[in-house]
Amino acid sequence: MEDKVEIFRDQLGRLIPGQKSINPEGRPKDTEETKALRKASKEIIAEYKEALTSALPLIQPALILKAIEGDIQAIKEIHDRTMDKAKQSTDITSKGERILTNTIVFQDFKDETDSQSSV
Repeated sequence: MEDKVEIFRDQLGRLIPGQKSINPEGRPKDTEETKALRKASKEIIAEYKEALTSALPLIQPALILKAIEGDIQAIKEIHDRTMDKAKQSTDITSKGERILTNTIVFQDFKDETDSQSSV
């Protein structure tokens, strides 16, 4: 089992220089399969957007008519698309108790480049 490493950061959340890396192996390289999947996904999404753009003029009158007739889902759809959806807050608790998270230790540290840029 690995020893727990304390992570020290400055007030801006940056790692303190000279500290052991928290990700020594770095980000893994993409495989050929991952690259192909990403490319195929982008192509499918682009085709979908193009098809939707050409279909919107046909869909729009039907959606507006349904809204005028009182269809709540149609009204909501039009409202959400024109006025943006209502923002929803998220409460990260468990039965009223806070969920414990990792603790980051902040240390007073002034980066030399910060002091030079304010001169």
